[in-house]
Amino acid sequence: MTTTTKQGFTLVELLVVIGILGILSAALFPAIGNAVLKANMTSVGTRGRDIFVAITGANTEREPLGLGNVWPKTKLPDGVTGGGADADISEQTFSTSSKYFEELMDSENFGKAEWAPYVNGIDFSKLSGAGVPAKPDAGGELKSANNMWTIAADVRDEMEDIIPILVTRNVKEDETILKKKISNPSKTRVDKWYIEEGERKTPFSNKGFVMVRKGGAVFTLSSRYVNEFTVYQGQSYDTTLGGSEGIKYLIP
Repeated sequence: MTTTTKQGFTLVELLVVIGILGILSAALFPAIGNAVLKANMTSVGTRGRDIFVAITGANTEREPLGLGNVWPKTKLPDGVTGGGADADISEQTFSTSSKYFEELMDSENFGKAEWAPYVNGIDFSKLSGAGVPAKPDAGGELKSANNMWTIAADVRDEMEDIIPILVTRNVKEDETILKKKISNPSKTRVDKWYIEEGERKTPFSNKGFVMVRKGGAVFTLSSRYVNEFTVYQGQSYDTTLGGSEGIKYLIP
């Protein structure tokens, strides 16, 4: 009669396997991380595009009615007097993008008979993603922690279509690419991000950003290529034509 002895792995063999797995993981991690980043950017870009389409759709609906556009304003046009919180959105001014989105979606009246959002087909879920938590309820106050978008205010029809109008909040709005005027786009890489200021470091930290142009094009860019020249396709532009102060970016 023959007896067989079952043997397990020796300690040396286990260490060798663990070492091999560690090497493979280290080799694959950058590729996996890059794929996840690109997937998140694509998803965020789709949400930004949905917001753009909803807003431009509302403007198209309002134009034959003689109503002003629903893009946010920091100052009212000449001859227009603000009517307070109950006034039409075109007669209100906003200091943050969160307050603007609250009004755009009429979150104050959500669930009531008088609920009447200015846009259709979008909700607060379009403002979150890629590390930015979703708003826990469908109505009420929108906190900056649940809003990933910086939005351009005081946009005029005659401005160039390359201008960013929706940008993820990890970009510094006054110190990097978001400017009122560029006469000679720089190829210097952007190195200033909101990466050490609490919730502003998400989404994407300093790894890149997503934006939607005034013409509707979605643009995703990794930090390696972030500069004025690339973002604005080498074109100069000026939003201060006619003595206007130009656009202002409303952070969450």
